[in-house]
Amino acid sequence: MRGVSKLLAATVVAALIAGPAAAGPQFSDVEGSHVSPMFDVLVMRPIGLIGLGVGALLWVPAAAMTVAVQPSEIGKPTEHLIKKPYRYVFEDPIGSH
Repeated sequence: MRGVSKLLAATVVAALIAGPAAAGPQFSDVEGSHVSPMFDVLVMRPIGLIGLGVGALLWVPAAAMTVAVQPSEIGKPTEHLIKKPYRYVFEDPIGSH
């Protein structure tokens, strides 16, 4: 039973981390995309902070591979794995997610 609980917990964590990556564009100017500020601060921002940490970990090998293959494109992994999650967590207005 404990193995099933651990598997379920790992699946939920993986879904929370992978969900934003599969969702497409994170930033939208659609008027109806706003959530309550409380939900944004207590749920969305911590999930974004976890995503920023995972992105920072994934950036190291991604940047190394990019520099090895095409050094002029080093900004692409930095933009997608570091800058976008940073803006999502620290710069976007509260309640805009």
